[in-house]
Amino acid sequence: MHERTDTTYAASRTSGVAKFLILQAVLIALGAAWATARVREQNLAAALPELRPVPLDIRPTYDYPVVVSDDQLSRVLTKLRPRNNGPKTKLNYIDHALRFWTAKAKFKDPAYFSGEQMRGILTDNRQFVALYGTQTPPLLIDAPNGVRVRMQDGLATSSHDDHTMAGLAEVGTPLDFPVVTPTHKTDYRAMVDQALLDFSLNQVEYEWSAATFALLMSSRNDWITSEGQQMNFDRIARRMMREELPRGVCFGNHRLYTLTLLLRVDAEQKILSPVVRTEITDFLIGMTAKLVQHQHVDGFWDGKWPLRPASSDVKEMSSGDLMTDRILATGHALEWWAMAPAECHPPRETLAKAGQWMVRTVENLTPEQVDSYYTFLTHAGRSLALWRGKLPNEVTLLE
Repeated sequence: MHERTDTTYAASRTSGVAKFLILQAVLIALGAAWATARVREQNLAAALPELRPVPLDIRPTYDYPVVVSDDQLSRVLTKLRPRNNGPKTKLNYIDHALRFWTAKAKFKDPAYFSGEQMRGILTDNRQFVALYGTQTPPLLIDAPNGVRVRMQDGLATSSHDDHTMAGLAEVGTPLDFPVVTPTHKTDYRAMVDQALLDFSLNQVEYEWSAATFALLMSSRNDWITSEGQQMNFDRIARRMMREELPRGVCFGNHRLYTLTLLLRVDAEQKILSPVVRTEITDFLIGMTAKLVQHQHVDGFWDGKWPLRPASSDVKEMSSGDLMTDRILATGHALEWWAMAPAECHPPRETLAKAGQWMVRTVENLTPEQVDSYYTFLTHAGRSLALWRGKLPNEVTLLE
């Protein structure tokens, strides 16, 4: 009897020791995994490039009244003020409007968002909830090394990879600008750091990511992504120039704008090798030649701009010749040209015809069309202001 009890006790004790040892092994494994992940996070953070505290301010440098007169510019921009449509407002309407109007924009009529209101909705979950309600999934998502932006997941999400982040950079948002997610307070740098680590040349869009990095890097610098890719602006630029046009979002025009921005940043601080700078300049000159060759007599381009002249009839959606496509293609071309070095420009006649077509088109749009086409129109309105050497918030409106 005692012998059986002792044997049972011994077996029980042995089982308990085994369980303890297994538990210890699991805890050690979890600790090792955590330590490995922590070291990896620290190594990734150490691999990030040095950033400037405030993005570079790349200003327009031309003043061409032949593109748009003072009166025309005032009329067009007044019509393109960012209306507050409450919880029905599309988030991509807001992030495009912020980039268009800048954070300094103020309007006398409270029916329109101010620049700071728009930036607040994009960076502070409390303001996002005040507009969209508690049932809407948040825009800002906590990520392993910072913050991500919800994309293409409904009305209250961004429409382009890193477009929200890029808009914040282009309007001069400093890295320490407060960012409030649903769970904690952080800063704009958390969004940029996560984007640097997430970046891949294989992602669908990389143009807005690259634009942000160019405005914030303090010197020519390589960095390592979370996939282990060594990245720099030479590599990114060559990737952009390899892809066949008009493939890509907005008929490939985002690539042309970002390549232009790389040239402008490189003129202030070297981020490109001399060879790649020459390659970009030659590439943009070649794109200009295609645009000049394919411009419609009325002044616009359509979605097939690199391949053929624009048609005179509005056709089916598959043709790339809807009015929305004309606004998109023409506005984007005027926008990147307005920021490009002069050697990349077309003849003044080409610019004048495109600018005047855009003015006539916007002035003939109904309020419902303006609302429907708004994201495309932000590029058009911004480009017209840039051609007069101003940002849109610096233009006197008809209020």
